[in-house]
Amino acid sequence: MSPEEEVVTLLKDAGVTLAATLPCDKVKALHYLITREFRHVPLTREEEGVGVAAGAALAGEKPAMLVQTSGIGNMVNALASLTKLYELPLFILISWRGVYKEAIVAQKPMGRYVPRLLEALEIEFVEIKDNEDIPEIAEAASTAFEESCITAALLSPRVWEGSDFKMPAWESMVRSVGKRAFKGEEVTARHTRFEILAAIREELRDKVVVSNLGVPSKELYHVLHQRSNFYMLGSMGMATSIGLGIAMCTQKEVVVVDGDGSLLMNAGTLATVAEMAPHNLTILAMDNAAYGSTGNQPTATLRSVDLAMLARAMGIKNTSRASTPEEVVHAMRSGIAPRFVHVVVKPGNAKVSDIPLSPREIKSNVVGFLRDED
Repeated sequence: MSPEEEVVTLLKDAGVTLAATLPCDKVKALHYLITREFRHVPLTREEEGVGVAAGAALAGEKPAMLVQTSGIGNMVNALASLTKLYELPLFILISWRGVYKEAIVAQKPMGRYVPRLLEALEIEFVEIKDNEDIPEIAEAASTAFEESCITAALLSPRVWEGSDFKMPAWESMVRSVGKRAFKGEEVTARHTRFEILAAIREELRDKVVVSNLGVPSKELYHVLHQRSNFYMLGSMGMATSIGLGIAMCTQKEVVVVDGDGSLLMNAGTLATVAEMAPHNLTILAMDNAAYGSTGNQPTATLRSVDLAMLARAMGIKNTSRASTPEEVVHAMRSGIAPRFVHVVVKPGNAKVSDIPLSPREIKSNVVGFLRDED
């Protein structure tokens, strides 16, 4: 039995009946199994899952969540003012990033902080540092449901080393969809995000470009590195918010390269963009219907959410849809800002190297560019 299968068996034995999740690259096999073995709720934001779990608990279910350490930060208030306040049961599996062979610098702070956050919230937790610790999950999960409280398990990436579980590729499922329907029109994704970025590089040159975290930022660095690029390394969902903040405080043109998963996590920021209406902001919503940096698990845009319609409903008047570089450039040059361009792309990540810049260097470059005279 693989460690992933052992964890799922322990969750079943503890009585878990519903699981709410957001993906993480380190636990993608466990995530896959959970989506198959339990009534599953794919979340857009971790805090949402606290509410879903609370409702399920009120209805007599035994809920669990699977998130990564960064997600705990998004959940703190809801855990305190909802789950703990009403004494509802919840078991949380936490992919413990930042503590073991972590290559992403933005994951390291929360890796250190999460144990202290759980202690501050008076949430009992166990640390699963290797395979021998996995059985501790059983008691932690059972405690949550028997005592109607929150408990958690911190899962080190070391636990999955050597696992022989064979997981089918999510990407093949996403690609199999082919044409996607939006408001009565069918759009075929012809290019990957990387191919679009490479083809529109000159349209991005000498502009402030805020890029979504993970692979999108690495692809942008490879396509067009310039000191005006703000490469996000963490804080999923904040790309458009950061771009809005910059655009409100400069006369320079600002372009946000956002993604479907990121925008779904913080969709309300589109309402703020519409309300503030900066004249120099363009949002490129690269929609590949997948969480591309964590294993290409499908997002809600695969079958149910139309990002262009969402932006329009939030009040952004200049919205358009594109699937080719020529259409993207045309949309970026058309009409009055703020502009929202829904770019339908194929899933898939370019094989590019990591960004050889520290957070301080990225910040210094962008600040220097913004302080230059227009």
